[in-house]
Amino acid sequence: MNVAGSGSVRRLADRHPLIFALAVTLVLFGLTAASRLTFPRAPVGNIERLPKRAFEPPSGLGLIYSDIKSPDTLFWALAILLALGLLAWLGWWREAGFNRPSSWRNLRLLWFPLLVSALTLSGGVFVSGAASLVSAFLVALVATVGQEIIFRGVLWRALAPTGPISAMILTSLLFGVLVLVRAATDGPWPEAVRLTTMAVCGGFTYGALRWRTTSIWPVILIHTAFALATDIATLGTITYPLVSFLSTLGFVAYGLYLLRNRRARADGGLVRPEPSRVR
Repeated sequence: MNVAGSGSVRRLADRHPLIFALAVTLVLFGLTAASRLTFPRAPVGNIERLPKRAFEPPSGLGLIYSDIKSPDTLFWALAILLALGLLAWLGWWREAGFNRPSSWRNLRLLWFPLLVSALTLSGGVFVSGAASLVSAFLVALVATVGQEIIFRGVLWRALAPTGPISAMILTSLLFGVLVLVRAATDGPWPEAVRLTTMAVCGGFTYGALRWRTTSIWPVILIHTAFALATDIATLGTITYPLVSFLSTLGFVAYGLYLLRNRRARADGGLVRPEPSRVR
């Protein structure tokens, strides 16, 4: 490990946490370009010349491989590697929330996102089989682990000294900027706005839970459960507006409620690194 390099990056994170967070976000933009260049979208010319098998949807392991082999999954896999490298370089494992279950607190506060996930699934699910379900789970898992380890792990640790509310808002906005740029350059604007809104609003609840539970693991579990529910759910005319409201304004309100005053904010925090046993 380059001690001098590690020290300079740590000083940047400690003295200028917002600049550090912006720099990491810019690196993520670069990873977006790299992942799309790795799996470019090939335009289709005359569809009549395509072989018959091109019109047959994959199944079994082929379906899982097809869904995983995508620029989005590659991007979040690269983001996970980036986060792991930064955590190892800076020695932030425990402070970033990678601790044992015995250190977790306030797990009862997970009830609201669990309720929203249950309501999302209340209208039924749309999966074509076990392979489809496994594929959806793996894609959701890679994406949510990448999102949480970067934004509620590395960036949260850097921004936490500014206060849990500031860290919650800033990490949510940075994640929203990333989602907006990625979605707007790969699809229609209405969908980009929808995804950005959900990303920013969800960040309030996930950020507040990150602070109150003193761990990143419960947030990863909750986020993965909600992402999977959203991917496989069949929302009806009643559940769709309800889930949309709860997963946006509801998540903002719940995040603010969890950090509503000094007493609530004191019931949580960062897990500090264990002191060295060497005297």
